[in-house]
Amino acid sequence: MMRRRRMSDVPLRGSVRQNTTVRVRPRAATPFGFLFRFGLLTAAAGLVILLGIWLWHSGWPQREAEHLAETGLRATQKAEFSVKDIVVEGREQTAKDVLLNALDVNEGAPILGFDPAAAQARIEKLPWVASAIVERRLPDTILVRLTERIPLARWQHEGRTVVIDGEGKELPDAKPEQFPALPLVVGADAPGETKDLLAALDHYPAIAKVMTAAVRVGGRRWDLHLDPKVVAKMPEQGLDAALQNLSQLIVGQKILERDIISIDLRMPDRYVIEPANGASVTHPAGDMRL
Repeated sequence: MMRRRRMSDVPLRGSVRQNTTVRVRPRAATPFGFLFRFGLLTAAAGLVILLGIWLWHSGWPQREAEHLAETGLRATQKAEFSVKDIVVEGREQTAKDVLLNALDVNEGAPILGFDPAAAQARIEKLPWVASAIVERRLPDTILVRLTERIPLARWQHEGRTVVIDGEGKELPDAKPEQFPALPLVVGADAPGETKDLLAALDHYPAIAKVMTAAVRVGGRRWDLHLDPKVVAKMPEQGLDAALQNLSQLIVGQKILERDIISIDLRMPDRYVIEPANGASVTHPAGDMRL
């Protein structure tokens, strides 16, 4: 009688992959180990920071950076990136040597080492300069565009006479005797009002031609001193209409050839002429006949 084989006695066929993975349960971390590692990390970071601070105060990074920059500039200089030409536009009153000193660059210097913004700031501090533009034109040219302040008038105040520009600001390098053709204005607040007065006089050349001075009165209006020794009193309001009447009197009536000392144009409906001898004469504003 044949004996049955048990399943356990039958050999298994095929491949069998043995699982060799060993799972290890992690050991619980202790607070002392964490603190030890954190302390080491903190100490290392502190040493790095202290080393950086020491190196910075010793000047080593700065010296190395400057050395690298100088080496690079010398290389560009050898490659013909050096200053060979300086082109200046708009210079009339600014002295050449003063401008070059403010520009602060020498021929042959590395052009990439030149700072246009710093040079522009220095140039705009010069007395005659209103604004400036400074540019590098590679490989070898520096361009300077100047907008200079324009002398507008001579201002007399508190016993001194200076030259002012269109903004009413003094030009310290300008000597009044160098600009005898400029109109003379007088009064504490005259500089701020001069530009508007002269703009109005541009339309009346007959007045501008004979005006020897414009005196600001009470901070409100002008007295125009005309050659020969005639004072035309202008109003606070309606300056243009008064100038038009005065121009007609000068051109049409030859008023300045008469023996008078003043013409009062402060009233809109009439004007008053004061002769050198005798009583003043009042005329309607629309009647220019004397």
